[in-house]
Amino acid sequence: MTSASSVDQALSQRVHGLVKAYVYRKSESKSVIKWDDFKDKKVKDESTGRERLNVPQKYREVREKICADAFLRLRACKAREDFVSYFTGTICSVPQFLPEAEYLKVADAILTDERWEEVKALTMLALSALSNV
Repeated sequence: MTSASSVDQALSQRVHGLVKAYVYRKSESKSVIKWDDFKDKKVKDESTGRERLNVPQKYREVREKICADAFLRLRACKAREDFVSYFTGTICSVPQFLPEAEYLKVADAILTDERWEEVKALTMLALSALSNV
């Protein structure tokens, strides 16, 4: 595993963006609730007095399940071939904006024997971070 100081920030951001697009699109599709319908709706939390996003319960549950399922499936990937198949077949199953230079960087990272586990870890980290709305 690479040290924290040598993590490729551009790759980390791109993987997060790919995972975010997957999570948002799948959550909208399965819950039939669009993020844009509630992204600006705030409510005041009576226990803390702070404002928070008013996320519909159905959307929250669907999003948590999507992230948990993907996380557990990725955790089971022990070989590069399994990871590449899952990543490209699932995370990349929704439309993604990926400029050519970034495509080449991600492709190189997931297809290189030494780096696929780094991308796997970044993907799992992104799923965990996106699981709670």
